[in-house]
Amino acid sequence: MTELSMTQLLIFSGILGLVIGSFLSMLTWRLPRIMMLEEEAQFKEISVGGSKCPQCDTNLPWYRLIPLFSWLASKGKCHNCKTKISPRYPLIETATATLTIACMWQFGLTADGIAATLFSWILIAIFVIDYEHQLILDNLSLPLLWLGLLFNSQNLFATPVDAIWGAAIGYLLLWIVFHAFKLTTGKEGMGYGDFKLLAALGAWFGFIALPQIILIAAVTSILLGVIGMVLKTRDRDTPMAFGPFLALGGWATLFLGPNIF
Repeated sequence: MTELSMTQLLIFSGILGLVIGSFLSMLTWRLPRIMMLEEEAQFKEISVGGSKCPQCDTNLPWYRLIPLFSWLASKGKCHNCKTKISPRYPLIETATATLTIACMWQFGLTADGIAATLFSWILIAIFVIDYEHQLILDNLSLPLLWLGLLFNSQNLFATPVDAIWGAAIGYLLLWIVFHAFKLTTGKEGMGYGDFKLLAALGAWFGFIALPQIILIAAVTSILLGVIGMVLKTRDRDTPMAFGPFLALGGWATLFLGPNIF
C-alpha cells in the first residue's frame, strides 16, 4: 500500500469509498429503525436480514448489490417489481467515495489521511441520519468524539490540550444557546445530539476552530432555509436538522484548516 502511486491510491480509495458507502447507506437506513423497535423479531429482521426491496420484499442477489453500478444498471428500479429505488443509496456511495478520495489526495496514506477518512465516514452517517430523522445518535457522535481525542493525543489536527478544551467548550456553547433560547421563547431550538456533535468536532480540531464551524453551520442553514421559503418548498415553522450543517463546518475545517476567515 505504501508503494502505490498517487493515481493508484486514488483509484483504490474510490473503490473502497464506494464499498464503505454501500455499508453506510444500509447502516443509516437500519440503525434509526433498530433504535425505535421494541419487538425482538422485528429487531432481528432489520438488524441481520439481507437486503430486500422495501416494496415487494424480494431478496437482492449479490450482483444487485454492487455499489453505484447496480443502481445505474437497473436504471434505479427494482428488478422484480420495477418500483423506483431511492437515489439516497448512490448518493451516499458517491459522497463517501468522493470524500475518501479527497482525504487521500490531501493527506496521503498517512496517519492524518487515515484519521481524516474515518472522520468523514462517521460524519456521513451522522449527516444522513440527522437529515432524514432529525436524530443524532450517541452510537455515532460519542465514538467520533473519543476518536478525535485519541488521534490528537498524537497532535494530528490539534494539541491534546486544545482537543480537550474543544470538546468541553463545544458542548457548553450549544448547551448555553439551547437554554437561553428555551428561557426566552419557551421552545427547544435544538437537541442534545447537536451539543455532542459540536463537542466531537471540537475534539478533532480544537477550540480555536469552533467559532468557524458554528459560523459556517449558521450561515448555510439560514441560506438554505431562506431559499426553501422563497421556493415554497418548506414552511418557516418546519424544523430543520442542524447536524448536517455542523458536519459541513467540520469538513470545511478538515480540508481548509481552522483559520478560513
